[in-house]
This record gives sequence, structure tokens and C-alpha cells, in this order.
Amino acid sequence: LGKALTGGYIGHAVTVANKRVYDGFYDDNPEHALMHGPTFMGNALACSAALKSIELFERHDYMSKIRKIEEITRREMDGFSDPRVKEIRIMGACVCIEVHDPSALKGYQQFAFERGIFSRPFLKYLYAMVPYVIKEEELVQVLDTMKAWFALP
Repeated sequence: LGKALTGGYIGHAVTVANKRVYDGFYDDNPEHALMHGPTFMGNALACSAALKSIELFERHDYMSKIRKIEEITRREMDGFSDPRVKEIRIMGACVCIEVHDPSALKGYQQFAFERGIFSRPFLKYLYAMVPYVIKEEELVQVLDTMKAWFALP
């Protein structure tokens, strides 16, 4: 579940295990118990963010918002191609443009920043994971910026 619990705002995770696995790590004697400091301590800020994120998710119909984001993304990316692009993947509020050569993305972070978009490529992937509350014109701006990068000589 990881960052999804906090809406992506702060690192947080959950570990799910059956009783047999749990018992393998449990011991009343701290010298024999699995002690991993902050990993299992429960970050109060992350827990607060997770609770609020879950509350907001349950209060609003986010699944319809996610479907709408995907619909807009597919519409805006339809027909887009470039020889440097290997594949475009879209799922929900995520879009990923994979390029053949990572050097094709060199300079994109500054290019996007100059257009009001905070984004950075990772290896050979240019991606966006937009918030569920994004307005259509903001989403189009993100996608247009991605496409405009490939329009450069």
C-alpha cells in the first residue's frame, strides 16, 4: 500500500502478514525480537496524513474522478507519437512515456519547470502521477508540456 495511504504526500507503509509470519518475528525478549527502529515505529505525521487521505477518499467519489482523468489523458495522448518514444502507458491518474534512449529526456526537468510543471524524468521514463483533484485544464497543461518536449528539434 505504501504511499497510497497518504495520497502520495509522505512516505508511509503497512505490512500485512498472517499469524504464522507474525509469530516468526515476535518475541517478548527484545534481544530476540525483530527490531528495525523507524520502519515499524509509526510516524505520527504520516499516520495523520493517511487518516485524512482515507477520510477524503471515502467521502468523495474518487473512482469516477480517476476514470475521468484517464479518459482525458487518453484523449489528449491519442495520436501522439515520436520516433524517440518506445511506448506510452496510461492507467488511472498515471501516464508514462518510455523512450528508447534516456538522453532524449535530458533537460526536460528545466523545460517543464519553465512552463509551470514540476516534473523530472526517471531513467528512460517521463511520467506524471497527478492528484485526483486536478482540474482538466491543469491536466492538459501537464500533458501538453510532455508532448511539447518532443516537438523540440
